Amino acid sequence: MGIYQLCYLKMHSGMLFLAGHTEDKEKETLLKALSDVMDAARKAMAGKSFARSPYRAPIAALAAGATAALAYLEQGEREKMREEILTALNAAAK
Repeated sequence: MGIYQLCYLKMHSGMLFLAGHTEDKEKETLLKALSDVMDAARKAMAGKSFARSPYRAPIAALAAGATAALAYLEQGEREKMREEILTALNAAAK
């Protein structure tokens, strides 16, 4: 399994966790999960061959969704956060 696939799987599982727990987890737990997703994105995007990776588009979609979700979490809008996460997961699946 390559580094990009591992990063994608870590990001995807983190986003699935967030999608299922936006309402029932404390803000700190959600921030930690978003941080883990963004760390995996940074690690993937720093790779030398990221531009040629078949995981480039899904990783970028999940990273964009995590960034938007973080903004909504900071504003206290958890439903919009969940919508962004689901949109990113849908985009990554295509």
